Amino acid sequence: MLATGNLTLNHVLAHRAEVDADRIALIFESTDGRWTELSYGDLHERAGRLAAGLARSGVGKGDHVVLHMVNRPEFVVGLFAIARLGAIATPTIASYAIDELQYVLEHAEVASIICDPGRLEVATQAAKLSSGKTPEVICTDDLATYMRDDEPPAVDVAASDPAVLMYSSGTTARPKGVVLSHQALVLSGEVNAQHQRLRPDDRSLCVLPLFHINAMSLSLLCAVVTGSTLVLAEAFDATRYWAQVRTYGITVGSLVANPIRQLMQLPEQSRDARHSLRMMLFGMALADAEIDEFERRYAVPLINLWGMTEDATIGTRCPPYLPRNPRSIGLPQTGIDIAVFDAEDREVPAGQPGEARYIGSPRLEEYYRDPDITAATNRDGRFCTGDTMMMDELGYFYFLDRTKDVIKVKAENVASAEVERVLTTHQAVSDAAVVGVPDTWRDERIVAFVQVVPGQSVDAEELRAHCLDSLARFKVPHEVHFVDEFPRTSIGKIRKNELRDKAKDGQG
Repeated sequence: MLATGNLTLNHVLAHRAEVDADRIALIFESTDGRWTELSYGDLHERAGRLAAGLARSGVGKGDHVVLHMVNRPEFVVGLFAIARLGAIATPTIASYAIDELQYVLEHAEVASIICDPGRLEVATQAAKLSSGKTPEVICTDDLATYMRDDEPPAVDVAASDPAVLMYSSGTTARPKGVVLSHQALVLSGEVNAQHQRLRPDDRSLCVLPLFHINAMSLSLLCAVVTGSTLVLAEAFDATRYWAQVRTYGITVGSLVANPIRQLMQLPEQSRDARHSLRMMLFGMALADAEIDEFERRYAVPLINLWGMTEDATIGTRCPPYLPRNPRSIGLPQTGIDIAVFDAEDREVPAGQPGEARYIGSPRLEEYYRDPDITAATNRDGRFCTGDTMMMDELGYFYFLDRTKDVIKVKAENVASAEVERVLTTHQAVSDAAVVGVPDTWRDERIVAFVQVVPGQSVDAEELRAHCLDSLARFKVPHEVHFVDEFPRTSIGKIRKNELRDKAKDGQG
């Protein structure tokens, strides 16, 4: 039996509503500065009413319901309403193009879409184009009239039942669907809350998007399991961040590398260190000098971490009280055993790089409708992360690289194969290869190398515009270079390492 027993998301929220009905669960601040708040009693009541409305429209246990929106209270209400019915919440990246959302709708056989007004047109078009039954599209502006006053149907939901289906970019041309159970989410919230030493009087600021596991787990779920308050911003704004920290009395923050760099670019002020933050969680690499300067200027420790959608973010953490060593990604979380292996599946000693593989919980139930990849990522009971790491003599891990061909752009994962797929749909392109190279502003920039069909012509801006028709803006190549032929291996694979070196040297 795991640490959270057989508890589901439904048990956790019902408990909060029973013992902390009047405690503030959520404070939401929109980009125009307006704010609203919900108590735990409010959240439980609204989730029940929305569950009743979804049930009336035909949503039942096992159905997939997409949450397609930026940060807003309806995402949180929707997540718990869907869980109440034993249905499966399917968060999608808010900037998805029609083609990308259509893929998810078809792959997950989605029953309904809940979207905000800014994404209504894309959601409507994707629903119309999807094969099979057309999903119902519900705009958050209409949610109040959609919700029912009657009780939702009683549904037997087990901890082992799937709670969310999250699409994670990987090495394939299309994202993979990661299935996480109720138990995985509750355990993730509990373990992460313990690491953060959260108390009911804490306030966490969430500016990262809830449609990613980072914000859902490290911020939202941690708050609900502890009865603390989540302050949810519609979007990250460096110029407003510290005002939000001070206004709402924030004690725990969570960012990734790019927002931290934006905060460092603000003009230095004498009040920079005057705030209530006691911990700033961060993921993705920062330079030693950046870590030192941030901690000096803002007087808050940076707590490095590593996790994946597949492990519901329960990976490694720098301990808050033991030696932190913020240059590393820390030590394995409670219940996780991580080891480093070489290409021959042999565990390697400290100081040698290899692929990180782990056993323990939580972890994905499966890659949705993909048993081959599910099987391939498990070796002797260990999950193969696809990430290259090294462990030192004290057991601290260091992230070195991704063995998966994924490019990280401002904390978003971009599968190079997905961009290549879109590039090669242009009539003038015979082949394409996409690589990522380090970029101080974007984390990595996307560089495309393109081979043109003989006798045809196309320029870089035309190809970028072509990509924008099918991809979210952050996936569009920042640079496009043309080649007469690609460097290839003996079996015909493109040598991306050579292309990456050219891009780094500016020789594209």
